[in-house]
Amino acid sequence: PWRNDFLSRFDRNICNVNFMNCDEYQYRYRDFSKLPLAAEIANSPEWFAWMEHFHDCRNCFDWTLEQRIKERGADPKDYPCVHIGNQVSYKCDIHPDPADCPDILISYFARFDEYSIAVKDGGTSAVAIRYCPWCGIVLPDSKRNRWFAELLELGFDTPVTQDIPSQYWTDSWYR
Repeated sequence: PWRNDFLSRFDRNICNVNFMNCDEYQYRYRDFSKLPLAAEIANSPEWFAWMEHFHDCRNCFDWTLEQRIKERGADPKDYPCVHIGNQVSYKCDIHPDPADCPDILISYFARFDEYSIAVKDGGTSAVAIRYCPWCGIVLPDSKRNRWFAELLELGFDTPVTQDIPSQYWTDSWYR
């Protein structure tokens, strides 16, 4: 219904929104992806066609996520896939703590090399995941059990309350 309302504002004979190709989509990315949009862009049939293509074309959707990751100063190759990279590289301007941000769905705990879905209940709970929810790629095996086992071997039986070696608070202990 909203699509018909939108299209009713344009002459359907000159607004063929289903025929934007990938080259044109990528060419228009710079002008059409920066928010807030000028009204003349947001109300144009070209922008609507661009958005339709974004949602309909898996390749351009993934290409867009790759661009977002790069724009944030990260390398898409550092993540298992662009879907995970898009989530993990996002920094919210409103919520300094990612656990508070409703837009951040996936968290990465470098210490355990573990990805998880945040439980948005006001706390910091998360559910570890083994596959990307969007593309199904296998994520790295969690190193959580190995972390506890190695610290136990070093004599730390309650590492979260003990003064453990600093490398165990980061990913440097397994890299």
